[in-house]
Amino acid sequence: MTYYELLLILHIVASIIWLGAGFMLALLVFGAARAGDHQREATYHEDVGWLTPRLFIPASMSVFVLGVLLVLEGSWTFDQLWIVIALAGWLTSFLLGILFFKPEAERLAEMAEQRGPTDPEIQARVRRVNLVERVQLVVLFLVVVDMVLKPTGDDAGLLIAGAVILLAATGIASAAIRRGPVQATVAPAGEGR
Repeated sequence: MTYYELLLILHIVASIIWLGAGFMLALLVFGAARAGDHQREATYHEDVGWLTPRLFIPASMSVFVLGVLLVLEGSWTFDQLWIVIALAGWLTSFLLGILFFKPEAERLAEMAEQRGPTDPEIQARVRRVNLVERVQLVVLFLVVVDMVLKPTGDDAGLLIAGAVILLAATGIASAAIRRGPVQATVAPAGEGR
């Protein structure tokens, strides 16, 4: 095994840990939200605050450092489009984690302890976090596609498809955040059946 191959394996493993943990957590939160289990959903958001410095930051920093080492060791340069896209995606996700998810998870945990997880403000914040997390996952999956396909400026179709997917995810999340929570109306017993 060469040094480059070792770096590549470690880079891929760190990426799997980072993306896999985020994806699993998003699925758990989605399931709790769909079930209306606000306590379980709040617990998962508390877990984000705990996991961020212990799993998400180390995994994402490992992805970054190993990626830089791969460029330096391999036949790549930092001005290649696919590397620029990967770095932009990494930076977006990393900054969201540090500047949004971690402090918001801590804030939500504190608020839930004082008011309970069914508080309307907490539910609005949880909903916003969930939507931003889904956009972040789209960014990370697009980075994976970018890393595998390594687009250049000649791959207009691929670049446009990635941009459309990202814009659609961001637009849908932004519209949902602006729209606010959907209030379920319950028909009186015997009506609407």
